Amino acid sequence: MRLLRRTTADDSALTDADIIAWSALDSEIFGTIIDRHARRIHRRLARRLGVPAADELVAETFLAAFRLRGRFDVTRSDARPWLDGLAADLADQYRMAREG
Repeated sequence: MRLLRRTTADDSALTDADIIAWSALDSEIFGTIIDRHARRIHRRLARRLGVPAADELVAETFLAAFRLRGRFDVTRSDARPWLDGLAADLADQYRMAREG
């Protein structure tokens, strides 16, 4: 793991992988991942399940991502596919629970 030292308040130059790796040392930086991706994840979930469910599941998606961040493949710079997969799994579980 590459050790990063925060030299600026601007995290835009960091990749998602950099931020996720760094979050092992400073968990607060994970908020940058949420800032970058929450709106898009919410839109996708809202299209599938409606806004109320999306409101709930977007939070669950990022909680799961935070808990599983040690498993993220940091050779991939973009976390979108990983986050989309987490959100899709949660959406499927939500739908099955509602139908069951």
